[in-house]
Amino acid sequence: MAMYIYQTDGYPVGFQFSNCIHDLGGRPLGRILGTHVYRFDGAYVGELFKETVVAKPVANARPIQPVAAPPAIPSPGPSFRRRGLVDYGYRDVFHLLFEGEQTPLHLEEPMAIAAE
Repeated sequence: MAMYIYQTDGYPVGFQFSNCIHDLGGRPLGRILGTHVYRFDGAYVGELFKETVVAKPVANARPIQPVAAPPAIPSPGPSFRRRGLVDYGYRDVFHLLFEGEQTPLHLEEPMAIAAE
């Protein structure tokens, strides 16, 4: 069963099947290890947070070994727009999964600490 991936404004942009993220057409874009999201070339992109790929600072994120992309799979079909994500201060980085089109999230970005 596929789980949809949304933008922070609530629009569906892809889906997760097994440990891979696909666009809505079924093209594989990256993989998920725990909550870390990577492109198939091994570049770290961001974190899976509330069904959204966001730039959430984590201490142990680093590039990993590249792997071959799996074959495309059939799309699970359209999804509804859900209510937008509460603004936790994390920007949407789903677009960074498209290889060669954007640069991955830099790990040298300043880390913000939330007061509890």
